[in-house]
Amino acid sequence: MELKETTISSETVYDGKIIRVEKDKVRLPNGKEALREVVRHQGGVCVCAVDSDLNLFFVRQYRYPFAGEMLELPAGKLDVAGEDAYDGALRELKEETGIVAADMMPLGEIYSSVGFCDEAIHMYLAVNIKQEEQCLDEDEFIHVEKIPLGRAVEMCLKGELRDAKTVACVLKAYIILEQLQRGAEKAGEETHE
Repeated sequence: MELKETTISSETVYDGKIIRVEKDKVRLPNGKEALREVVRHQGGVCVCAVDSDLNLFFVRQYRYPFAGEMLELPAGKLDVAGEDAYDGALRELKEETGIVAADMMPLGEIYSSVGFCDEAIHMYLAVNIKQEEQCLDEDEFIHVEKIPLGRAVEMCLKGELRDAKTVACVLKAYIILEQLQRGAEKAGEETHE
């Protein structure tokens, strides 16, 4: 049996600044009909910026849906449809933290919640960074915090960091940085032989 659901009709029930909500009628693989509520989002970015001492840069800000402060990696939505994710990541990193990265490595993308939302978040590892001034939007209130890589991984594993994009990006960055470290050590051993 094919798993595809086919759209019969679609109605936009909300069209806001960040999201659009659609209510769709679909035909299921067995021929029956069902309703689907879908949140449409133009996508976002998340950046794990690491300095030469293996510290990561986080932002702490109030998150209204959870009625409290959250510690997250710098992130944000792509400002316009079609904005290049790499450019968006550089922009968000600079705006939120004041950090400018000479090099960024893509860490892939994740889907925030596949059951009802089409948001794709593009993740990056930023290295060779330098600190400049933040360029916050007028409605952003953010504190920047520096946390050692090992502590950040521990915070992910203990559930102290709960933002999904942050957890995924920190753990992917950790694995990549560990692989790069092992590669550098192996190359160093080979030069001494």
